[in-house]
Amino acid sequence: MAGPSVHGQKNKPHKAGRKAGLSARQKHKSTKEAGNGHRSSAKSLQGVAVSSKHQRQQITKHHRDVQREQALAEKRNPQPPRVVALLPLSQEVDVPRLWTQLVQASGVPALASEQGMNVDSGSDVPAMVPTLVKLPGQSRGMVQLLPPPADPKNPLTAVELARSAEVLLLVLPGGAKVTQVDEGGFSSLAVLRLMGLPALQVLVQGQPHASLKDRSAAKKRAQAAVASQIAGEHKVMAADTEADCQQVLRHLGETHPSLPLWRRQRPALHLDSAEPLFNTAVTSAQGTVAIRGYVRYLGLSVHQPMHIQGCGDFNIGRIEVADPPCSSGRQPTANEAQTMDMAGSGARLLAVADLAARQGVVRLNTPDPLAGEQTWPTNEELMEADARPSSEGSKRKRRLPKGMSDYQAAWITEEELGDLEESGSEGEKGDEELHERQGGDAQPVLGDLAMDGIANTAELEEDDDQTDDMQDSEAAGDQSFAEFKRQRRAEQDDVEFPDEIDTPTDTPARDRFARYRGLKSWRSSPWDAREGLPQEYANTFAFENFKRAHKRARAAAEGVGGPQDPQGPCPGSYVVVHLADVPATAALKLQQRVEASAQGLQPPLVAHGLLQHETKLSVLNFAVKKDANFSETLQNKAELLFVTGLRSFTARPVYSTDDPNVDKHKLERFLHDRRQCVGTIYGPIQYPPLPLLAFKITPDHPPQLALAGTLRSCDPDRVVLKKIVLSGYPVKVHKKKAVVRWMFHNPEDVRWFKPLELWTKYGRRGRIKVSQCVLLPFNTCRSACTYCLHFES
Repeated sequence: MAGPSVHGQKNKPHKAGRKAGLSARQKHKSTKEAGNGHRSSAKSLQGVAVSSKHQRQQITKHHRDVQREQALAEKRNPQPPRVVALLPLSQEVDVPRLWTQLVQASGVPALASEQGMNVDSGSDVPAMVPTLVKLPGQSRGMVQLLPPPADPKNPLTAVELARSAEVLLLVLPGGAKVTQVDEGGFSSLAVLRLMGLPALQVLVQGQPHASLKDRSAAKKRAQAAVASQIAGEHKVMAADTEADCQQVLRHLGETHPSLPLWRRQRPALHLDSAEPLFNTAVTSAQGTVAIRGYVRYLGLSVHQPMHIQGCGDFNIGRIEVADPPCSSGRQPTANEAQTMDMAGSGARLLAVADLAARQGVVRLNTPDPLAGEQTWPTNEELMEADARPSSEGSKRKRRLPKGMSDYQAAWITEEELGDLEESGSEGEKGDEELHERQGGDAQPVLGDLAMDGIANTAELEEDDDQTDDMQDSEAAGDQSFAEFKRQRRAEQDDVEFPDEIDTPTDTPARDRFARYRGLKSWRSSPWDAREGLPQEYANTFAFENFKRAHKRARAAAEGVGGPQDPQGPCPGSYVVVHLADVPATAALKLQQRVEASAQGLQPPLVAHGLLQHETKLSVLNFAVKKDANFSETLQNKAELLFVTGLRSFTARPVYSTDDPNVDKHKLERFLHDRRQCVGTIYGPIQYPPLPLLAFKITPDHPPQLALAGTLRSCDPDRVVLKKIVLSGYPVKVHKKKAVVRWMFHNPEDVRWFKPLELWTKYGRRGRIKVSQCVLLPFNTCRSACTYCLHFES
């Protein structure tokens, strides 16, 4: 037999197997035991790169044991019914037939109440209202089916589904020549992706007697349609017959839905009923409202406030444990009968709020008017002040031109001071007149700087550039074509010539830009974040350490039901929460809203338990980006409907650049396409992670998604500066000198802004020498340069 050929043939080596000998077996044993004679714990191996097969098996077994313990805990503890919502992605889906099959697949519904959560026995089609059904083959498994939204083209209905649904059934038609996902389906999926998707289950509705080949082809089409919108692989199930729907319900009982973190870090109640316990006919009255529902995600403390969408924030008076609706006919035991409430409502008192320990609903801060006052210096401080000039007298004083302050001289070097002294004699007379008119040192900082460093809302007046006359957003319906073109032209000018404005001819520039100051360096120049603020800004709350406060608030919320707060109801309990001090108008609105949701007219209402400090007013910063499908211009401070995971409110955001490791951020006059900015608003404190969706509301039109983002922080001290650039054109250039026109229109303005540095778009820098605005660049001049002067407010 010939040996290996020249073509690179390599024979397989012989494997010893059981005849390998002691050394090979001992080597395998040593690698199995990691060479230490003892096993490493699975927790110590988490996050560490492992190469041993035994270590990988150990980590896998640890994860499997943890999942088994969680499954056993769910079986031992009472679990609320899983909320399952239907979302047809096309109008071709036969929703009544699917709803009837799902309800009939579970047998008789578990709940038949006065609020419409039942099946209409007089007709073949069950009422499309929120319905509790039992899972087939399970004694205690429950599912609450939510009907599809009434208006699929309204994106706000998808927001409500994202807040309430734990499992989402995406239903697609099974036909070959129909639209799998229509315009309403695309809009709903886009909103759900931004809010955070719950667990998904894809259903395909075909003909009841379709062949296996047609069913398989329909599943493939549905899987391809969903994969183009949602990343990942999703199981597709048929929903043609009642047997298929039974299989879907069994699958729902076996799945463990994963929810977004912003929903899992706060307790929530899906309201089944709301009953005012006082006379709501008197509009000025306040009283108690009893709401019922299952506690979900985390335990609910009697001392934390609750937020109800559209009604407000309220304190909790007391919490009672009641029998769930599915077992309303069960007779109470002897011990339960002794602890019944005196009103005889069947609820058992669990916890009563302590007024001293309750967080309370506090919105505005009450500042101390004497907090910023200075006290009389002590004797030690006076002695140090007397001794300080003697130690500093040896320092050489800089000779400054007449009319220049120390603040202005901090921008100028010694060489530049020499040039200014030489040219100072030419404009000395004008400087003296300017000095006398101001009554002090001539500075480019005048008046109250209402815009200094803080992102304020629309209450602050904006009259600093030519785009200020269109700051008010149109509240009427359709915009005229001329107005649309004007806004589009202003946005394009802001992109091509950012921050550049024309110097007014009828007003002196020193008066027009009195609130602005020049910055030598955007990165290193100092700026006091609390300088020149209005008195009302002290009503906002500020954190000493935002991350630490968030960590403590989450720890307190997760400790409810444990040793820290043993009286709080655990997740899965059916409770009656008594809300205290509810106005009559809010009570009526809450009652009507819950009744409408029970009849299927509106999505279900969810009440969220708030974390610590989440009722107080502060300044919220969101990282936002304009939606790709939104074609209109988004001006700064345009009114939008802000929708987060917890709240919905109108606001006028102030856009600014998202610069890392910088203490000053430039204000943006427009939110441009494909550019991430930071939107700053006044609002209640909220903790990240939290999604944000902003909609533009137009009369007679559905809300349109304008921008989306996430919560960044709550920081009232974030500095946002408004930058403007005055530009001029060189008319005469000679070596290192240039004569520039159209930057100022009178000599007094030139002398007023003389301390500031000028620059060109090619990177050259210089200073004003004489009132004719002669530029002294450091390098040679170019006649094609545009000479600019910029300062901030």
